[in-house]
Amino acid sequence: MLGTTILTEESAFLYSNADVLVEMVDEVIKLKMPVFLRRVRIHSEEAEVWEREICARGLHCLVREERLPWVAVKTDWKTFEKEQISSSRRSSLRRLQRIAESKGKLTFEAVIPRPENLDSYLDVAFEVEASNWKARRRTAMKYNRKLGDFFKSYAHLAAESDELRIFFLHVDNKPIAVELTTLYANRLWIFKIGHDEAWWKCSPGILLMNYVVKYCFDKGLEGCEFGGTDEPWLHIWANEWHSAWTYRIYPGSVKGMFQLTADFLQLAAVKVRAASVTMKAKRQHDKEGRAN
Repeated sequence: MLGTTILTEESAFLYSNADVLVEMVDEVIKLKMPVFLRRVRIHSEEAEVWEREICARGLHCLVREERLPWVAVKTDWKTFEKEQISSSRRSSLRRLQRIAESKGKLTFEAVIPRPENLDSYLDVAFEVEASNWKARRRTAMKYNRKLGDFFKSYAHLAAESDELRIFFLHVDNKPIAVELTTLYANRLWIFKIGHDEAWWKCSPGILLMNYVVKYCFDKGLEGCEFGGTDEPWLHIWANEWHSAWTYRIYPGSVKGMFQLTADFLQLAAVKVRAASVTMKAKRQHDKEGRAN
């Protein structure tokens, strides 16, 4: 699906009815090329059709199940906060807020920009999002031109339809965290977050996310969709998960089997590298803990 490799979001076909979907899948299979579908909802029509066709045509497939966290708004904020967020975490949030307040006046801002003033807000958002490791890796929207151009275009379209929401956390009017979101189908969809790492002691990203989730309750929305990957820190608020499958589908040809083998080895290598990075980070953490 166009863009899903870069955006790491869910994917779905656009179709008017089930017959059209079947025809689309059939045409894709006729291409006799490997197919990569990222995060297709398990109980969606697309998943049902692909599962049926994979079995019927003897296609080879690598499947990975993923969980997509979100917050279902079922109660008021006070009840949710008490039942979902542990007392130790609530205490930690209050401590982090006090740390931020000790540096200046702390304010949260929810902006509904218009197309004519949107660029000024985006400039600030891009600067904040690049104020950390994303700049060093050149993955921030400010440095990744394709990603930046996409989100600017998308933000303008969302602003024209009054769906765009930009959240900021300020200390003495200095923005230290940002979230780009859209309000659609009575849910808030978060598609980009960032914070200034110079303020790491008060965890500005966590403070702002807590405000954003509370905003969903205050506005009577149905939910808050985190999108992206299932990060452990999002479990502070997440009370529901969407189940999705990521497919790698291969035709039963020599070329298809060659690509299947290559992808399998590449995925294995990625897992080994990820495990190595995790082990190095753990050893460094343990080393710093002993030093302290």
